[in-house]
Amino acid sequence: MSAQTKKLITLAKNGDADAFGELYELYYKEMYCYACCVTGNETLAQDAVQDAVLSAFKQIGSLKNEAAFKGWLFTILRASCNRQYTKCEAAKAFVYIDDEDSTVTELASESNLELSVEMRQALESVSAEEREIILLSTLGNYRSHEIAEILGVNASTVRSKLKRALKKMREYLDDNN
Repeated sequence: MSAQTKKLITLAKNGDADAFGELYELYYKEMYCYACCVTGNETLAQDAVQDAVLSAFKQIGSLKNEAAFKGWLFTILRASCNRQYTKCEAAKAFVYIDDEDSTVTELASESNLELSVEMRQALESVSAEEREIILLSTLGNYRSHEIAEILGVNASTVRSKLKRALKKMREYLDDNN
């Protein structure tokens, strides 16, 4: 974490809304990409990010360790994504997700990542927790100890689940190609 980012966090903790806005600008794309992958829907992802940012702004004064900001922010985002996804599941009869026009694919293309239909299907072949670990690791570039902090588990558990999940995905891709 850069000295400038630490300074912004300190200022935001002291009530500086402009500093928080700059932090938002630093992490928005990463948050949005993660939310799109978790919710599978552009609108839900936007709502989840908006909800998470609002919540983080209200709670930033309670952040004890500036170095933990990113993990803290993504913990809030994770909860927000879960709420949005649950809302979507409750109204599933009214929600249509078009896989051919997926925001995740557009976002992946913008960041020079290719998230093919096969890859999305492989991601769907693993459990929700495994998928989240994979997404945090690959899209969020989080290390196992950071993912552990977000998910509230041990880093060794994250590493073993990631290894098993990637193996499952590899097997799924091998079997379906």
